[in-house]
Amino acid sequence: MITMFGTSVRATRLALVLLLPVTLAAQPMAPQPTRQSIAQIADSVAAIGDTARAVALLDSAVRRDKRDAASWHQLGLLLWNQARSARNPDIMKDQKKIRMLIAADTSLRLATKLAPDSGRFWLSLSRFNLQSGVSTMRFASTGQAREVMTAAERVNDKVMLAEAADMAGMGAWRRYDAQANRGLPTGFSKIVVPSGMERRLARDYVNTIANKIEPPTGDADHAEALDLFSRAVGADSSNLMYSRHLYMAYVERKRWTDVVTVASMRARQFPLDFQSQLALGLAYHRLANEKGATIAFDSAFALMDDNEANRLKNLVRIMRPRPRANLKGTEQVADSASWARLPSSQREGLEAMFWMMSDPLALTQENEFRLEFLARVVYADFRWTVDDLNLRGADTDRGDVYVRYGPPDFEMTIPGSTTDGRQRLDGEVTLFWDYTNSFTFFFDLKPGYATGRLALFDRDYVERLNDVAPVSFANVPVTRLLDTIPMRIARFRSGADSTDALIAALVPIDSLVRGNVLERVPVDIDLRVFDQFVRVRGMESDQLTFARDSSAGSLGRLWSRRLGPGINVVRVEALQGDSKRGARAMARLDPATNVGFGMSDVLLGNKPELRSGVVTPSRWRDIAITPSVGSYARGSSLGLLWEMYDLVPKDGQTKYRVAITVERADRDGVAGFTLRVLDNLGRAVGRAQQSRDRFTISFDRQGGALPVLVEYLSLDMTQAPSGGYRMRVEVTDLANQKKTARNTEFRIR
Repeated sequence: MITMFGTSVRATRLALVLLLPVTLAAQPMAPQPTRQSIAQIADSVAAIGDTARAVALLDSAVRRDKRDAASWHQLGLLLWNQARSARNPDIMKDQKKIRMLIAADTSLRLATKLAPDSGRFWLSLSRFNLQSGVSTMRFASTGQAREVMTAAERVNDKVMLAEAADMAGMGAWRRYDAQANRGLPTGFSKIVVPSGMERRLARDYVNTIANKIEPPTGDADHAEALDLFSRAVGADSSNLMYSRHLYMAYVERKRWTDVVTVASMRARQFPLDFQSQLALGLAYHRLANEKGATIAFDSAFALMDDNEANRLKNLVRIMRPRPRANLKGTEQVADSASWARLPSSQREGLEAMFWMMSDPLALTQENEFRLEFLARVVYADFRWTVDDLNLRGADTDRGDVYVRYGPPDFEMTIPGSTTDGRQRLDGEVTLFWDYTNSFTFFFDLKPGYATGRLALFDRDYVERLNDVAPVSFANVPVTRLLDTIPMRIARFRSGADSTDALIAALVPIDSLVRGNVLERVPVDIDLRVFDQFVRVRGMESDQLTFARDSSAGSLGRLWSRRLGPGINVVRVEALQGDSKRGARAMARLDPATNVGFGMSDVLLGNKPELRSGVVTPSRWRDIAITPSVGSYARGSSLGLLWEMYDLVPKDGQTKYRVAITVERADRDGVAGFTLRVLDNLGRAVGRAQQSRDRFTISFDRQGGALPVLVEYLSLDMTQAPSGGYRMRVEVTDLANQKKTARNTEFRIR
């Protein structure tokens, strides 16, 4: 009866359709609504915030049909999302959320068992295990990611394939991170650095614990990770995380030309991809293409937002962690705490000043130290960023050390952590970094996480090191070819807001031309004066040639420059362009008081004399003296010249007292010395007070009622031994007993 009724209804419907006019029959029929599954309904309910009802729907569904894979999958996702915040790699205390995570794990696993061909289900399980606080579960996510790859290839889902390949690649990378550069233990001892051990002996100590395996371990895991990252980028080239992981694998093995190839291709494919420009900047710098590195970094910062650019360029990364008591005035911004309190506009100006002061040679077009800093930050971000833990590489412990001190000269991993007392049963790894300058660092690595923290016993040492030596650029090649130019600057008032600077320098020509193949070797010599806004306020350059076997030794140069108000920076440099040998001197001159009672710097030189035709000197230019950089042959006399300003006249004259104190800076060797102060006529002046290594002569003088008085004397130290000396010249205005003084140093060869 039921069958006949169903047949009758279908026949009636067919007859009605046949009787419809042709025009109506041609119109499309309204689509029938697709019935939603319980999983889809639960997802919609959860989306509006009613998670409890969604879980209840799914729970009922899987109780009715234990083979409902979609409902098991959706239930696992909801439970995981509810308990995600409580997940901790160390310990969990919330029992309710522990039960939720256990249920989520069970649900997601059942979904993959019931629908083993579903790449989406395998992907969720892999993500879930990757968020686990247990290393074995994190490693298990790698195999599950490979199941996703198989399913994605079957249906040609490139987006899913790319994500799965990247996840599998990170699984291989986590194995590599803990296994690379492994040392073979020589016994059962663990790394425990003895208190007070000299760090220069640290490598010897570590070598008693383990011997580094050669060639270095980890090649197979690295090759697997690199292959998987390449597949991920090939399947989805638009994803920045996948490409960053590919760069990570290349930079770890210093495959800079491969980085250039990949990054150049991506830069052409995605013109707005700042990450490819960062990779190019890093690779070009390591390949010594500093021009290309500068262009790439500048392009990257132009493409990225201000927050990211400021994060990468932040000078806090190489500053002291706290202020130092012996730093005064504006130099206090050398610590991160003071820097953070400055307004952004002031930080930008000080950042420009910092890099100008740090530039090894202004004669070259690039700032090698700034490029090295940026290259280190980019490398650290590529190498140690862990996306699933929201860690940025440059902000990790390894990243911080790398940015401050550069790539280690030696590294080795040793089984066992430095903090667990269970010998080598903890499963963790100790990473040791050593630098040729005796800096050493120990990290605890946790397998399965690709993370590392400074060893507990090492943290006090690192904190002290950051305070004493916050940064080192010793790995930059230019530092090994850079000599020092002795320089001395004396400033004299020239107006209410300016000073005249006399700059003496001794250029080491012999070190610049030594070993050159040219018969006549060109050397560029350059003077530049910068103001507090890092603008060039004066520049003088010339090129001289010298015989390659020249015995000229050092070349003395002298400049006179007018300096404006505020901070001024004076740089004197020399560069031999073919060999890239250079030399430099640099001085930061803080603002000087140009009004009221005071004195100029003390200019050191040979014996000073009045210029021809001058009876009474009115300014320093009236005295003939050859300035010195502060180095004298034994038996020589020292010439002193300075000016005094705005002494108070009395009865048409000014009266003042001069006290010259000289003391030995080198207290070892011969004890005691003698000296005499000679006036412009060669007569000894003053009353002497002498001790073992200190000599003071004071005398009274008088001059006209003038705003500027010039004093010039000779210091006879023919009997003084070789070594370093400190000198203080103090002037007292006898009309009001006001004092002013200048300190300087010199050396007798």
